[in-house]
Amino acid sequence: MERRDVSTVIWPESADLGPFRFVEVGWGDGAFYPAPRGTVGLALKAAFGSESSVLHVAAFDAPVTAFFKGSTIIAVPLSPPGFDALSRFIHASYARDPAGRPTVVAPGLYGHARFYRATGRYRLFDNSNNWTARALQAAGCPIDPAEAITAGTILEQARTFGRVLN
Repeated sequence: MERRDVSTVIWPESADLGPFRFVEVGWGDGAFYPAPRGTVGLALKAAFGSESSVLHVAAFDAPVTAFFKGSTIIAVPLSPPGFDALSRFIHASYARDPAGRPTVVAPGLYGHARFYRATGRYRLFDNSNNWTARALQAAGCPIDPAEAITAGTILEQARTFGRVLN
């Protein structure tokens, strides 16, 4: 997402990482996602016994296709109300401390990034791909979160309403 398009009234945490051009968000298991190295044990615990979830929020300036070189990038056009709905969905995904503040749990994986405690619990059939599909659905995209179990299935659906950049 381009930060300039994000309303800090709707998603105030989007400005936490500084004045970068882009912000990227992912959701996943609270133990597996921030681990320096994923293991089979962590993956099994995430799939069948997850105790928490996290948001990974990263900010960067490089063009998206350069920053995520080698990854499939699909640009999804959103209306202003759809973009605001997506921002609300992300904002609502932060777990909050008793004072209502988001909780940073670890440094991020790349760029200027942090892991925050998130709402929901990761499961084999309610995973990061389903979360992404729910976010896109909240933004008004014609996507079925139940059919978005793998990255491949979410990309397949996104190709029908987005434009492949690389």
